[in-house]
Amino acid sequence: MAEPAVLVKSLTPTSSIVKITLNRPKALNALNVELLTGLVDALRENQKAQVIILEGAGDRSFCAGEDLKQTLAPKTGSGTELRESFELLQDLTRLTSSSNVLVVAAVQGFAIGGGAELALAADFVIGGPKTIFRFPEVPIGHAVTGGISLRLVSMVGLLRAKELFLCGRFIDAKESYRIGLLSEIAEDPKRRALELALELAKLPKISASTSKSSLERAVFPNLEAVLADEVNVANYCFAQSDADKAFTDFAKRKGPSKEHRDSNGHVVGSEKTNGEKQNLVQKLPEDLNAALSVAVHHFPHQPFIRFSGHDVTFLQFDQEVSKLAGGLQSVGIKSGDKVMVMMRNSLKMVHTWFATNRLGAIWVPVNSELKGLTLKNVIEAGEPKIALVDAEFHDEIKSAGFFSSETIYVKGGTQDFLNIDGLYTTGAPVQEAQAVSPAAVSAYLYTSGSTGRSKPCVLSHQYFINQASCAIETFKITSTDVLYCPFPLFHADATALTTIPALLAGCTAALSTRFSASKFWDEIRESRATIYDFMGATLALVFKQPPKTTDQEHHVRLAWGVPVPSWAEKYESRFGHPIVELYGSVEAGVPVMQTGPRVPGSCGTVLSGYTLQISDDYDMPIPTNTLGHILVRSTRPNAFFQGYFNAPEQTLSATTNFWLHTGDLGRVDDDGNLFFLGRVKDVIRRRGENVNAFEVEEELLRHPEVVTAAAFAVRAVELGAETEDEVKVAVVVRDDSASRGFDETGLWEWAKANMARFQVPVIIEFVKELKKTPTGKLDKAGLKAEGGVRFPSRW
Repeated sequence: MAEPAVLVKSLTPTSSIVKITLNRPKALNALNVELLTGLVDALRENQKAQVIILEGAGDRSFCAGEDLKQTLAPKTGSGTELRESFELLQDLTRLTSSSNVLVVAAVQGFAIGGGAELALAADFVIGGPKTIFRFPEVPIGHAVTGGISLRLVSMVGLLRAKELFLCGRFIDAKESYRIGLLSEIAEDPKRRALELALELAKLPKISASTSKSSLERAVFPNLEAVLADEVNVANYCFAQSDADKAFTDFAKRKGPSKEHRDSNGHVVGSEKTNGEKQNLVQKLPEDLNAALSVAVHHFPHQPFIRFSGHDVTFLQFDQEVSKLAGGLQSVGIKSGDKVMVMMRNSLKMVHTWFATNRLGAIWVPVNSELKGLTLKNVIEAGEPKIALVDAEFHDEIKSAGFFSSETIYVKGGTQDFLNIDGLYTTGAPVQEAQAVSPAAVSAYLYTSGSTGRSKPCVLSHQYFINQASCAIETFKITSTDVLYCPFPLFHADATALTTIPALLAGCTAALSTRFSASKFWDEIRESRATIYDFMGATLALVFKQPPKTTDQEHHVRLAWGVPVPSWAEKYESRFGHPIVELYGSVEAGVPVMQTGPRVPGSCGTVLSGYTLQISDDYDMPIPTNTLGHILVRSTRPNAFFQGYFNAPEQTLSATTNFWLHTGDLGRVDDDGNLFFLGRVKDVIRRRGENVNAFEVEEELLRHPEVVTAAAFAVRAVELGAETEDEVKVAVVVRDDSASRGFDETGLWEWAKANMARFQVPVIIEFVKELKKTPTGKLDKAGLKAEGGVRFPSRW
């Protein structure tokens, strides 16, 4: 029978001295979950002892830190489970440095990472001649724990502590003693630790323990705050690709594994050489190039894209992508370049994404309704090298003044432009994709942001893989499904949550040119869709169509989207399928989904690998059922956006305190259900678009008669108050504008001609003045929905 990972032995009849031994000598006493849990339990059970001796079995190591071969979240792999292990690491410090018991650490050999932190939380640290300390966490993308980020500074000084943390170098016994990491050096540290323990046990217990506590509190009064902060930092760092790579590199360094391959040579599982079984389920590809290659291998003749009644198989799609990639390469596109795409949904638009990524370049799709100054700002923000556009957008793109005629390639049209079709026949097809890491940037998807202009969200290859895998798992997507999406490919719905799930599952993505309420169910039937997605307004518009006898003649098994209105059951009853709600954003992906029975008003519960917190204005957690800010974080590598391109201040603001700040308000009930209750951002949700009020105002200011303008949301009554908003603007015009016949109708007509359709206001109210805050910003608090001239929301 194998010995336990932690050995506990009382060395005195009264149990005043207890020896706790870390007992994994073949693994250098590295911390796995069993050892970590056993050590915490042993320390807790012996808090009444006067002295505890901590040592490692064998003569090579005290503790080599976390075992990189064995995850600290072995049951579920979730962020919640990992966080529990991090808290146990912090408990080691609470049960040593912050306890009343005196602790002596006998450091024989290595004390690495968590092992160093454990040793240095002791009251006396006895080292052998072969003692070696090291803090390797930062260089491999991890984070220190055990309160050492506070304790080490007091031991060795700030500059030396930074050097040890950031460089991760080895510190031998002599240097360790010289800079204060060791109390003393002994030839036999375990024997010397016992001698010292016997001396300490003779001290008056209360005097010794209270003196220790007083010293600790005097030097480290904020230790608990540091312990909590270290857990947050560790969770954040473990979600990054660098940390994930450390495990992979360690596994390779520790020796080969036995791989099991199918008849074509593809790895389907592996087994450790020591007989420990690994996960035999094939790992998902970590980048989109690899994902397409795997799909072509496994599903070559399965329909991948279904568009306008025409199917394209995975193999056919891959061949066309190869040709377009060759053309892009021939005109100078290389790794890291940005390719801007302004198209309505089409098969070629999907080609542009994968062809761009095949070269290691970045796909930048932009809203096809943008015009004027907003379009110019969006183009400049993305810094693209070339533009691929539909013919109808050529003039708008050209007028923005960013691209020359030689860098604009046009799809369709009859004029003498550079044609995208020519790229498919220019240059040699690119069969092999550029090797990229999971963290490599795949695309910029634009988001409204909380203030200012639209910003490009930097999204990695693994971001799309992760979002798709969440959808596959939650919606139980298989190779027999057909995923229908009527929304544009510059949205996450059509990309991360439709195209990529189809790619990974080997099923079909059925894309539509645009949403049409009257044609919605006809397209679903024609595409033989089994799953579709919706937005609040689209669901309302579909539901308001006249009932038909064919309403339940389809293959749909579920629909997902946000928000789900109060009349959802009526919709489900009429169309004969369930509705699933979720919560997310471009920055965060979709961390919350409805995975069980629907709770009215709730978006669902947080998924495995994510943490959600409802916080006050200072990012501190608040009680359940209390309104607050929705913050999220993830332990999944590259699960979130990497930031706003060229916008470090906005990125920092969105990610302070290692939380992603969604800018939304909500509450969580006692069962963990999230209720979305509004937006902090100055963003108006209109017909599936996040309309940035700042951009609407900026566009209106282009009109010579407009002095200033304030855009804000009013309820879209005709769609139901629970679904979407409409745009209202309060406008200050020149004093003599009326004398020139300028009125609300004139401004509305101008807006239709010069602004994106979703930006055009439904209500325009001319006002004498608009109040401003002390900082010069528009004060919208007093603006009201009543008043003004209402115009058609559709024209």
